[in-house]
Amino acid sequence: MSIASTRSSSSSQFSLPSLSASSSSSSMVRTVKLDELKEIETTQNDRPLNVLVTIHDIKPFYQDLYVHGLGLWITYIIERYLVERNIKHRLYTKSILTSGTTKTTPEDLIKFVKRHKIDVIIPSDVTDTMFLSTHHCQISQHVNFAVTNNVSVYKTLEDKWETYNICKELDILTPDTELVYVKDPHKQTHQYPFFLKVSSGTNAGRGVWHCKDENDLKEALNRKEITKRDNDIVLIKQTPVLGDIITAQIVFDHGKPVGFFFCQSVQSEDLADMGSKWVKSQSDDVKDMVSDIKVELTDKQWDELHKTFTKIGNRTLYHGMMDIEFIVNPTEGLFLLECNPRFSGGLHTTLSNAGFLDLYFDVANNKNKNPSNTCGNYSAGVDLNARLGDFNPTGFFLKHPLKVLSLRHWFTDDHHTYIPEPKSLSPSSTPSLSPSSTMKAKVSDLFQRQQQQQQQHKVTATIA
Repeated sequence: MSIASTRSSSSSQFSLPSLSASSSSSSMVRTVKLDELKEIETTQNDRPLNVLVTIHDIKPFYQDLYVHGLGLWITYIIERYLVERNIKHRLYTKSILTSGTTKTTPEDLIKFVKRHKIDVIIPSDVTDTMFLSTHHCQISQHVNFAVTNNVSVYKTLEDKWETYNICKELDILTPDTELVYVKDPHKQTHQYPFFLKVSSGTNAGRGVWHCKDENDLKEALNRKEITKRDNDIVLIKQTPVLGDIITAQIVFDHGKPVGFFFCQSVQSEDLADMGSKWVKSQSDDVKDMVSDIKVELTDKQWDELHKTFTKIGNRTLYHGMMDIEFIVNPTEGLFLLECNPRFSGGLHTTLSNAGFLDLYFDVANNKNKNPSNTCGNYSAGVDLNARLGDFNPTGFFLKHPLKVLSLRHWFTDDHHTYIPEPKSLSPSSTPSLSPSSTMKAKVSDLFQRQQQQQQQHKVTATIA
């Protein structure tokens, strides 16, 4: 992995060799295991890696922070990853404001990048990713980020109806889908059951309803996700397909899929409720729950998924992280359910194999060393760690409340700094911990200190 910016204004750049695993195999899909991880050696004199995570447009008074809280979750997981990989860093988080009287401009972002010598920007949601794409030419002169320079790609992939049409065009198996007459849906003939969906602009399972009869449809049409939207809202109905829903997190390098990680949510029908469980992940009633389980597929199925990724990559020239949901039907095969051109809420599962985020950082900095004809499967060869109690996002932000309170303010400089512990030079000293062991030790200590801060209900409410 190389996380160095080639455009930083600093004379002392953070620079590491590429760490993403390479292979000379002729196979299209290769399993990447933990023994391929490379140690990252840093010294106390190295300049920290400066990372900016951008998040969705957050309204004044943070009233929609929980609904659009994916960016805070991604911030927390990126922090966990950087600590696990023992990388000295400063981590910043800011909201790209796209509504209201005070909107973020490219000049605002560039000033922030220059002031803090940001090496890489990580967009976490669709709106902030589209902002970087729209102003790609201007911003990319100052900082690295893995974003396609064609904003129409995001508008297309984020729209479920447009994605359905792409699947039909590329001969990708997908559930039968129809448009719903928004102005008078009851005059339309419906074959129950079906899933009613808002075509774009929703996440975490919001804007999706299972309609088993006319009463379910009436109830869904009165939900705020529909009634409070603009008149140009697009609704679709999707035929149910039997099978397990699995999620792919894929890293694309200018149209080529170079690595993926799969997981299967244990609560795919109510992801919003799972979000509330993460807020109280240290509580006795939820800490031993798991959010996801490992996906086990045949070699033929992995190859079929890779072919699907390749078709989408070739069609869109996508660059960066994408989240795709599939349904595994035992008789008909793998159905593509929807694409999300952003990070997945299941990003925490990829910490089971830190090489996956090594690869993402390499792609963001144009340092990917993977052969162009191979794609790494980073989930098949590892055990999945998805126990809720092993993650504590609430505790992290309780310890760093200004990261939340300063999200909308580009003139504030709150950040989180991590400096690795120096390794002992004495041969008789205790051997240094591996990155994963170091992480567990630090997190364990962090949990103990953060339990004392659980009384800060105001901050907790702000996060929730």
